[in-house]
Parts: sequence; C-alpha cells; structure tokens
Amino acid sequence: MDLLMEESQEDFSQYAEGLRKVRQRRWCFWSVILVYLPAIWISLTITQSDRATAKVFAVWFVLACIASCLSAFVRCPRCGNFFHVQGFIPMYLRSCLHCGLHLNADKKSGKR
Repeated sequence: MDLLMEESQEDFSQYAEGLRKVRQRRWCFWSVILVYLPAIWISLTITQSDRATAKVFAVWFVLACIASCLSAFVRCPRCGNFFHVQGFIPMYLRSCLHCGLHLNADKKSGKR
C-alpha cells in the first residue's frame, strides 16, 4: 500500500523531456511502418518496374531498421533501462518494461 501511495505522489513532470523523446521515436517508427504499402504501390504504379520498386523497398528497409533501433534503444527517464527492450526482443508497449512508467505519465500528472 505504501508503494502505491508513493507512486501516486510522484512528480511525473520531471520525466517530461525523456518521455517526449520516447514518444517522438515511437511516432517515427510507426510512421515508417505505415509508409511501406503506399510507397511500394506508388512505385509500382509510376515506374512499372520491379527493379525500381526493389530500390524503394531497400531505402524503406534501411529507414525501418534505423527507426526500429532508435525507438527500441531509447532509455526510460525513471529507471535508465531501455524503455521497450527487456531481453532480446523489443516490445512496443505503452509503459516501461522495467519500472512500469507509462508513456503519458507526464501528461496525466498535469491533469490532477
């Protein structure tokens, strides 16, 4: 019960900058993922070439790898561990896999 009381009294605004960084990197990652199908479709429609589409895919794949690494290996502002990685596989949940800090904890604390 004491742990719950301490967490409810915690000032989450001190984590605002770190959580903003986590949110930005997540947006970047999901944006790159969502761009895939339209980019491939447009490439096939305009060029009518598998070779040109393969180049578009290669560029997208490199961007996806970069965005994945940037979002997976961002540090939690509360505990300092990787926000989305515990073990070998990144899991894009909305809270830290180590300390449980929610992605929008700084926004929720401002509404109290």
